[in-house]
Amino acid sequence: MQKMNSVEACEEYINSIPRFSKIKHDMADLREMLRMLDAAVPQEKVIHVAGTNGKGSVCAFLSSILGKAGYSTALFTSPHLVTVRERFRFDGKMIPEEEFVSAFGKVHAAEDSFARKGMTIPTYFEYLFLMFAVMVKEHPTDFIILETGLGGRLDATNCLEKPRVCAITSISLDHMQYLGDTVTAIAGEKAGIIKEGVPLVYDNTDEEASAVFRRTAAEKGCAAYPVDRSLTRELKVSTRGISFNGKTNRGEELSLCVPFPAPYQAVNAMIAAECAGILGILRGAVQDGIAAAKWPGRMEEILPGVFLDGGHNEGGIRAFAEAAACMDTPGENGKKLLLFAVSSDKEYGKMLTLLRDIMKPDRVYLTKLGTERALDTEILRQAAAGIFGGDKNLCVIPDAASAMRTALADKEKGDLLFCAGSLYLIGEIKSAMQPDGE
Repeated sequence: MQKMNSVEACEEYINSIPRFSKIKHDMADLREMLRMLDAAVPQEKVIHVAGTNGKGSVCAFLSSILGKAGYSTALFTSPHLVTVRERFRFDGKMIPEEEFVSAFGKVHAAEDSFARKGMTIPTYFEYLFLMFAVMVKEHPTDFIILETGLGGRLDATNCLEKPRVCAITSISLDHMQYLGDTVTAIAGEKAGIIKEGVPLVYDNTDEEASAVFRRTAAEKGCAAYPVDRSLTRELKVSTRGISFNGKTNRGEELSLCVPFPAPYQAVNAMIAAECAGILGILRGAVQDGIAAAKWPGRMEEILPGVFLDGGHNEGGIRAFAEAAACMDTPGENGKKLLLFAVSSDKEYGKMLTLLRDIMKPDRVYLTKLGTERALDTEILRQAAAGIFGGDKNLCVIPDAASAMRTALADKEKGDLLFCAGSLYLIGEIKSAMQPDGE
């Protein structure tokens, strides 16, 4: 078997595996793979997080909170923006290249053993999860934060049978070809991570989804902690972030500052705070950890007045648009500019309508993603022209890097520029401006 000695070679091999393969291994197979790798994940350390939008933010908050409390952490997230190493973070730092290559080598070397047991090569996401398990064995930590990939019930991370805490963030219609075409169906897939007797913290902002979580938690004898905006008050928004007072289900009062200017992060921060309380983390570490959290591509200010947001479905775009609408331009006559691209399988018409009605951008830059799933710019232009009432305030540019350069050149001192519509778009912009992905 060929040995691969660079991140690039390993990543090229992993990328050759279909990302959304319908031939997934079942949970028993994945547990057997972990056993064969001698990399069983210590489940008593695991915080398992699922959801449609916000799960990465909750994971980032938790990693920062636990770090402030003096604990070491291992964090597994998806997707990545620039480099696949972003998915593996230990104590907040990306896994070093040599450790990434080493973990890949151990999984790669086990492929023949898997085959002899009647199993195929792990899918794209399974491969990464197995690599993470190898990393955890070689780099043990106090806590392990696991974000699901697609769904929950059939997700590779769900092979763990008894995590310490489970959390489910907001639910909206996304990946409907895999998870179902209603909020109830999608919530049912996400609820698959709920385990017997394991405490559950969940986003309580959608009643259809909440009903599924409450019922599943009751069936499995889980203590359940709902989180919604009723637990927050005195919310203030600025270009530097949001601040608010919160109260957990256990009655603990918190004064929180989130370094992302997005009101939707209030519920995500409180979900993380609830999880931390269950783990026995003290109030000061919760407040300090949330204030110090970093999560690229979520209302991230990369230049003065320039924000990147990974909203890429109807729910995510609604939350982004509301956040952008809350932000005042620094100039008296400042404009709000929007750079937008989208994958062809998304509800781009609904997304553009939400942006028109809520954010009300003064100018829109449309571009095409550098992926095979990208929506063609002419189709996007026609849809945008119909929604925004013509081409007058639309600018079509063929690639993300050029679109960003044009938008930055057009941006005047009092303007705000927002980039949204796809995590691929955010990754391409970050790659062009910050090649190391940090």
